[in-house]
Amino acid sequence: MGDLDVLAQDPVTNTLIGVSCKDWHGQVPGSEQFSHLVEMLEFEDLKHGIFASSTSIADTLPPRAEHVRDKKGLNIILLDYEEISKLKNLAYSQKNWEIEDYFKSNLGLASTKRPTIGDNIKAQKSMVLGKTVECDKMIPINYYDEPPEYIVNRNIIGPTHDAELKLSPYLVINYSLHISVPHPGTGEVLDERSDHGVVIVDALQGNVVAENDPICRHIEKYYTNAEIHYKIQEKGFTVKKLESSINERGIVQHLQDQIAARNEIRTSYLTAKNEKKPIVKRPRPDEVRILGKHIIHVPIWDVRFRIGEKSYRRVYFGYDGSSLYDEMIRCSLCKNSTIAVCTECHSTCCDKHSRTCNACETILCEKSAKICVDCLTSFCSEHEPKTKCGICRAILCGNCNTVSCKGCQTIVCSSHRQKCIECSAYVCTAHAISKKYALVSKNFCSQSCLNMFDENYKSSGMFGKFKKIIKK
Repeated sequence: MGDLDVLAQDPVTNTLIGVSCKDWHGQVPGSEQFSHLVEMLEFEDLKHGIFASSTSIADTLPPRAEHVRDKKGLNIILLDYEEISKLKNLAYSQKNWEIEDYFKSNLGLASTKRPTIGDNIKAQKSMVLGKTVECDKMIPINYYDEPPEYIVNRNIIGPTHDAELKLSPYLVINYSLHISVPHPGTGEVLDERSDHGVVIVDALQGNVVAENDPICRHIEKYYTNAEIHYKIQEKGFTVKKLESSINERGIVQHLQDQIAARNEIRTSYLTAKNEKKPIVKRPRPDEVRILGKHIIHVPIWDVRFRIGEKSYRRVYFGYDGSSLYDEMIRCSLCKNSTIAVCTECHSTCCDKHSRTCNACETILCEKSAKICVDCLTSFCSEHEPKTKCGICRAILCGNCNTVSCKGCQTIVCSSHRQKCIECSAYVCTAHAISKKYALVSKNFCSQSCLNMFDENYKSSGMFGKFKKIIKK
């Protein structure tokens, strides 16, 4: 069935299950392949699927599988090499009932085990359904009101409750023109010109969309994928369909006039008397062939994602997820590309300004991270080390809080301690004693160490004094 590799059927409920198998080597199937399976299941009106890979599966897929289950009612199992190996071992052990329970429970089908309260809760969990909206021709939707894939810890971003899917109408005109100027006497072609392409018109305002406009580029690239009689149901989001309000015939005629005018040819030819005469040819508007004109609805998401007390707005295309406006895409500290959201302050952060807690691996921004002043290891608030430098109060982790002042026993960081040149003990800057020898400062932990070094220095010869000066 199309790109479905296997069509399975539950013998108890007769439910059909579409299966996509990826036997790839050196590659990990990701969102594009998963989205294709979703499209195939929707096309065949199947509610259950299995996405299997002989290798691993991209980290982006588990949250997407959860999303399509909640938003589209599609139950899809993700099977990677590890999961398949476990099922094979069950098969070798003749535990077929466990395999059956595995698929039935994960697909939301009736299981052979006794039902539990948890099963009932899971079965009743669904998004609020709203009206169904139909479009004659619409570019299909692959991306829903979900956090962007470029954020690695998007699992911390909660669902939004005010997402709007805007279906905006555009008139797509595909045209072609070819003209030539023949010699009046011989019929030989003096000049010729071809012009063809696509013109996008805003079907609300009647304005031609500029070629460099992202909407124009998007429609020109994907309008041939528009599906006829497309239906979409509100599932936790609002659909706002806008209807065309333009005079299509008038716009097409105006466009033909413009194309004809800009393709005027001015050239010259030689008469039988060898006289050079100019010739001008402007094509008639009806020579501009209209190969097709369609009102296409473009799905554009306008979503506000809430994370704690912060919210971020994103406006993006439903087909490929490319953005028109995105408050999350830039790091809040430097405006480089965002890779994550801080777990604590919920600011966006780039690769340079993101930190990972050494204890729990949660992602933090540079401002929220609790960083050891010596080794620069990061921690979250929950796992922040309790030890601090006795001088500057900077954080010291368990690996760096082992040095204390010989004089006062205060734990100190590397910036606020000195090593005694005589006995190699460490002392804090408050108790360190310093003395210059030939313009070179030497640090001591006590007066006795200074006196000992000083005595040896004075009794040494020139070479000995030089050795003591350069000693560290």
